[in-house]
Formats: sequence, C-alpha cells, structure tokens
Amino acid sequence: MCRFLAYAGAPLLLADLLYRPANSLIMQSYKARERAEPLNGDGFGVGWYVPEVDPAPCVQRTVMPAWSNRNLQSLAVKVRASCLFAHVRARPRRA
Repeated sequence: MCRFLAYAGAPLLLADLLYRPANSLIMQSYKARERAEPLNGDGFGVGWYVPEVDPAPCVQRTVMPAWSNRNLQSLAVKVRASCLFAHVRARPRRA
C-alpha cells in the first residue's frame, strides 16, 4: 500500500513533515503497522512549490527507498515550503 502526504499551510521545513513526527511518512515507509509486510521501499517522490522563485514545482523521485536516501535527508533540513506532496511506494507482492 502506498502512502501519501499533502500539505498546504505556513512554510515549514520538509523535515518537519517527512521525518520529525512520530508517525512521519519516512517512519511509515519502513515500520508500517497495518500490513503484514511493514516496508514501503519501492520508491518515493516529493514535490514542493516555491512560487516566489518559480511557478513550476521542484520534484525529487526515485525507485530507491525513502528511509535511506541521503539526498532527501539533506534537502529536508534545508528546504522550506508552504505546499508539498510526497509519497512512498510499496508495489504489490505476488503470491
């Protein structure tokens, strides 16, 4: 099951939404409690807007797990946004 996060509000660091909450999207990507298989490690994406710089969104995506992505970790503590969408992917497993 994929997991999604959408935010629109006062500007926040990406880390305040993606990493710091107890039930953060990153935590849910490797410790999902609602599934027999707790991992959502088949990729992730995050996009955010900084309209005063450019009206087009900034996007980062990969097929690698979110929890081990150093680029995401570095960006998350430096980038502030008021509009954000993120997801972690878990592809269906075949029996």
